[in-house]
Amino acid sequence: MRFPRRGYVAGYFGFVVIVSLAIVGYLATTGEQMASRHTPQIDAAMEIKFNAAMGHLWFEEIIAGDRNEQIEDVWGYLEASDWYARALLEGGQNQEGTFVPLKSPTMRRQIESVREALARFRTIAEQRYSNFEASLPGSDIDQKFDRIFYEFIDEADQVETLLQESIVVELAKFKQTVIFLTAMLLGTGFVVTVLLYYFESQRTLHLSAIEQKNEAIERKNSELDYLAHFDHTSGLPNRTLFTDRLNQAIGHAERKSNSVALLFIDLDRFKSVNDRLGHARGDELLKHTANRLQQSLRADDSVARIGGDEFTIILADLDDGTTAATAAQSVAEHILGELTKPFDLGGLQVALSASVGIAIYPLDADDPDNLLINADHAMYESKQQHPGHYCFFSRELEQRVQRKVQISHDLQGAVKDNQFTVHYQPQWDLQKEAIVGFEALVRWQHPEQGLLAPDSFLGVAEATGLIEEIDLIVLNQVCRLQQEWAKLGLPGCKMSVNFSAILFSRPEMAQILASRLAEYCLRTENLQIELTETAMLQDMKHTRELCAQLMNLGIPMAIDDFGTGYSSMAYLNNFPAKVLKIDRTFIHEVDKNRTAQAIVRSMLELAGNLGMEVVAEGIETEQEKVFLQSAGCSYGQGYLLGKPMAAEQAEKLLLACQDDNVAFLSP
Repeated sequence: MRFPRRGYVAGYFGFVVIVSLAIVGYLATTGEQMASRHTPQIDAAMEIKFNAAMGHLWFEEIIAGDRNEQIEDVWGYLEASDWYARALLEGGQNQEGTFVPLKSPTMRRQIESVREALARFRTIAEQRYSNFEASLPGSDIDQKFDRIFYEFIDEADQVETLLQESIVVELAKFKQTVIFLTAMLLGTGFVVTVLLYYFESQRTLHLSAIEQKNEAIERKNSELDYLAHFDHTSGLPNRTLFTDRLNQAIGHAERKSNSVALLFIDLDRFKSVNDRLGHARGDELLKHTANRLQQSLRADDSVARIGGDEFTIILADLDDGTTAATAAQSVAEHILGELTKPFDLGGLQVALSASVGIAIYPLDADDPDNLLINADHAMYESKQQHPGHYCFFSRELEQRVQRKVQISHDLQGAVKDNQFTVHYQPQWDLQKEAIVGFEALVRWQHPEQGLLAPDSFLGVAEATGLIEEIDLIVLNQVCRLQQEWAKLGLPGCKMSVNFSAILFSRPEMAQILASRLAEYCLRTENLQIELTETAMLQDMKHTRELCAQLMNLGIPMAIDDFGTGYSSMAYLNNFPAKVLKIDRTFIHEVDKNRTAQAIVRSMLELAGNLGMEVVAEGIETEQEKVFLQSAGCSYGQGYLLGKPMAAEQAEKLLLACQDDNVAFLSP
């Protein structure tokens, strides 16, 4: 047997080594190229969904008023999501790596679909942000917002699926190549075996990196799924999951012909907790509230936080409407009792209450959206009429809500077309029987319903924020009338104008009044501002500052409806008000009611000690007037002394008083 010469052996060995090295180099390079190409692509596919989901989450928090993020942060997340999508189409580079454009026509078309879905989501987000009033729970834009977002998520999921499928195919081909070359190199001896071992180690590392990225994608998908269905603050199901569960409960009830009770819970004065204690304590309070709600329910019941300080509870699979109402009442009473127990926030005891609205399927609504809306209406009724209690939805309530909605709609046009007029109720010096001025009272000249009293629309105006513009309309009409009377030579008299808490809260309120006085050439003593004590107590610091500014201008302030608020006397010394107006509830039949007499005398004594003038409201009988005169009350107004009248009638009254030589006094 002849052996190859050493030169041939060395040449063969060298050839084997070169071939082996070439094969190993090829496989190592191919593996590295796969890892460097696919790893950023996987990152990009993951970041597309993650950034959009964070934008969606923060947008919901901003709308609910529960966080301090800016809307620009939401747009930043959406732009980051779009950047990664473009990187998969055009390539790009950032601190995470270099992104190679995808070549597959199918995948490129899917990326384009993702970008289009993302653009639609941003458009609906901008529309919802700019039109908050129209995006109430259950509204069309609210549902469209969620639908478009999940359409985007579906498109993004398909990108991940296509990318993973392409990686799997490429890995399969790569493995086939490895198997073929491995089999070919088995006969090359120990050197080739060593080299293949080295390559296998490298290949394992690359495959491990890709598998780790796939695991990271799965973890992110789990996180996104949680963020999409659960509230991160309370840990409860969010609006999306709540809506799904309510749909299931009603679908099940429809099939079995039974009932579902829905409770809508809103925490009372929760905003004051955030303002006084900060958002961190507010979030802590929401967590404790969520725990108490969960502990108050059966295992089959479902509780969710749908935004801000609003929670919902679904009581499903109830036999009939009576059973549902009884169960809902029992749960509501238990929950209200639990929530009134103090909460311990790091040693700080915080008291809380809530208002609950209840709606029953199918008695109150036959679909989930209207059931939620009706429960919300019932909650709002409870909060307005009996805070800290529960209220069932009713058809009477529905009619009131519809009337409010119509009034809200009509008020928009009323403000735009200036459909408001002012009536003037005279105020008299009770001791001297002389007129001292008027209180300006707004009326709405509705084009269809005629002249409307303020109690039929002011509540809606306050809820919609239109009260501020109405207040300014009244102020302008009053100043203009004062100017016209001055031109007619009528003696100046005081005009009392009511301000809402919203207008009063404006920091430039003193400048607005000063500009009106200058524009109409009015004296400061001819204008008096009236505020309810509740409005004054909303922001004590602002109230004191504005009172001081009005005093510097010489504009007197009156505390309206005194005695109907809370802690009234304790706060009087904090405000430099000149006039105290006793609410009509204390004047009614004061000549017959000894308790009312004692209260009125105490108010008069208190005001006298503080150097304040007193105006008694709602004087309707001669006996009430006589009592107030004997008690030393300086001024009064009411139907006995004069009903609210149009400007023309008020002018005639002034002219008549002037002709009869009746004095005009200033308090």
